[in-house]
Amino acid sequence: MKTGEADCKSIINSSGIKGVDYAVNPYIGCSHGCTYCYARFMTRWYHHGEKWGTFVDVKKNAVECMRKEALKKRRGVILFSSVTDAYQPVEKQTELTRNLLKILKEYDYPVEILTKSSLVQRDIDVLGEFTQSEVGLTITSLDDRVRRAFEPGASSILDRLNTLEKFSDAGIPTY
Repeated sequence: MKTGEADCKSIINSSGIKGVDYAVNPYIGCSHGCTYCYARFMTRWYHHGEKWGTFVDVKKNAVECMRKEALKKRRGVILFSSVTDAYQPVEKQTELTRNLLKILKEYDYPVEILTKSSLVQRDIDVLGEFTQSEVGLTITSLDDRVRRAFEPGASSILDRLNTLEKFSDAGIPTY
């Protein structure tokens, strides 16, 4: 996995997804390597020579952008993430998503997390402090052999189901 850095001009971006006002994508690229991923089109704008699923760029100035933008944006539902996974393995080291969530918590933005990673459990404390938060984990099959074929870098199905259970037990809505 090739890991790099990138600057972002904006971190809270308008979303065309129904029920979601904004999307936050802390990373460019994704190490899950899902064979069906619609976000592969992103390479058109970022001109990576690498194949989608083999690189991740950390948006190094995302925290500064978030501090500025959270003050100015109209309050609305924010999705983490629409064209990356905010909880892919690099997040374990950077804690970028966690730091962005802490800023949004100060302004009481409603947040939704959509991930394929059990790492989201690490932030159950922060997400529990929001007035409105929701966590979803994509589950494409209950057969982990199928998961490995289509989502080779993502958490196991059992880990995802256990993660949903932990959030539900904590009173955080799940899907």
